Amino acid sequence: MLGLLLVTLAARAAAADWETTRRTVIDPLNTELHRHLPSFLKSRDLDAVLGLYATPTGGGLIFDRGHAVHAEREEGTRRWDGNRGPEPIRTRYERLLALFATMEKAELRIDRVAWRAADADGYPARVRLIVRGTRADGVRAALEQTATLRVAQRDGGWRITREDVTARTLVTRRTPRFARVTDAAGIASVHTSDGSPPFRLFGGGAANPVGASSGVAIADVDGDGCEDVFLAGSPDAVLYRNHCDGTFTDVTAASGLPHPYPATATGAVFFDYDNDGWPDLFVAAARGGDRLFHNTGGGHFVDVSAAAGIPPGRWGSMAAVADYDRDGFLDLYVVRMGDQEATTPRPNYAATNGVPSTLYRNNGDGTFTDVTRHARVGSTGWGMAAAWADYDGDGWPDLYVANEFGQNALYHNERDGTFSERAAAAGVVDGGAGMGVAWGDVDGDGNLDLFVSNMHANSAWALFHPDFP
Repeated sequence: MLGLLLVTLAARAAAADWETTRRTVIDPLNTELHRHLPSFLKSRDLDAVLGLYATPTGGGLIFDRGHAVHAEREEGTRRWDGNRGPEPIRTRYERLLALFATMEKAELRIDRVAWRAADADGYPARVRLIVRGTRADGVRAALEQTATLRVAQRDGGWRITREDVTARTLVTRRTPRFARVTDAAGIASVHTSDGSPPFRLFGGGAANPVGASSGVAIADVDGDGCEDVFLAGSPDAVLYRNHCDGTFTDVTAASGLPHPYPATATGAVFFDYDNDGWPDLFVAAARGGDRLFHNTGGGHFVDVSAAAGIPPGRWGSMAAVADYDRDGFLDLYVVRMGDQEATTPRPNYAATNGVPSTLYRNNGDGTFTDVTRHARVGSTGWGMAAAWADYDGDGWPDLYVANEFGQNALYHNERDGTFSERAAAAGVVDGGAGMGVAWGDVDGDGNLDLFVSNMHANSAWALFHPDFP
């Protein structure tokens, strides 16, 4: 008992030390480099940029003209990998700003801080600067630059005491590959970070709230031959009817869907669960907002969650459907996150304290049964995405689950209503930061290949601080 008490006290002390470090070291450094420097660049406030430096001179690659490595009428690439030496920081940024008449994006990503390798100039850090915009002649341009820095607390704040640019590339394109037509099409949804649900990477609570919702589902809900769009968002979820002329209209309320949505909608999928020929809608949501809506025909929906045996659930992130038991009816798998209001991922890189994901078997009579435990697919990572595919060609759909926190899982269909986890055996173990999953035969050899998208977290460098619990 005494040992358990000592462990608990030690854990609390470590958490308190980390909270102090986060408040006095991590957050201020992140504010200066990740937030302020790009903001000053976008506003072309060169003096403010230089105010973040404790040295007037930088090293590494000189910001000269570079050299062309690819050129054609539409697109060109210029690279700097030759001349090196000292260069005024002011000159470096003046030449960068001269490349852009308008700047659409500026971002500084902190890749790593070597907390245990400090010297008189501070902590070594590796960063990437990304700038996108348009030149004076209308050509679109994107610059990416990597550098090693030394950062130290000077004059009441974090300052860059040394900078060595290690790589720099500029890509230009005369015409964009895609044109934004959102407004013209009538898509007016705006994602709002309103604190529902509250989330912070290093702890729960109401501080630094982020609304986590970004689901989309597409289907021809009214049978007019044109695909309609459902957006699961914060603070609302919207169904847009396609007029078949490139424009859409918000028909959420008219279609019978709740407006506003009663929970933070995070994911959605259209599927014909009752085989009547009309796509029905399932919406995953945080805080008990899972709902199944039956399409009664022509794009009108009725909430049948309770009658179908679909409970509100907790912390759903998205859903994937397949007829896993090959009985002719589509089954539903709901991926779930962790309880962001009550806990944090533990351990961060291999969390197993998430809300278990759920497999609902379609009974073929308009109802579903939770068979998660029997099927052995209750992933307890902090799930973000899943996709079904018959990866081994045995005729039965298998399932891959990507976790934001925790090891990803590959569930092999054993053809008896159960699954076995085979990520390691199949060579597809991936440790966290998972955001999306897609299967496809990219090389045309007849075998399904797997793509897993992972998140770049600018705060990941903080995890390597010695005080991180």
